[in-house]
Amino acid sequence: MSYKFKFFAQPIVTNIKTFVEVAFIEFSIGVICAFFAYTYYDGFIQVFVGCLLIALVCLFLTIHNIYVVLKIRKEQKLRDVANNS
Repeated sequence: MSYKFKFFAQPIVTNIKTFVEVAFIEFSIGVICAFFAYTYYDGFIQVFVGCLLIALVCLFLTIHNIYVVLKIRKEQKLRDVANNS
């Protein structure tokens, strides 16, 4: 006897449109988690490790998004120069 699912999880709709907005949000989350990791350094080691890991991942993703934005702008400039020639 099987159960039929009538409802499925819907995708999350956000109003984030650019890489810069995503980088800013990830940077903000990384700073907040880094603050919590610094605060709980002597206290709960589980909270420290978790917050430190999240902060490092968020900061890495911020750097990656900034790199992608710069790469896209460089490619657009090269395309514009090639189209104008």
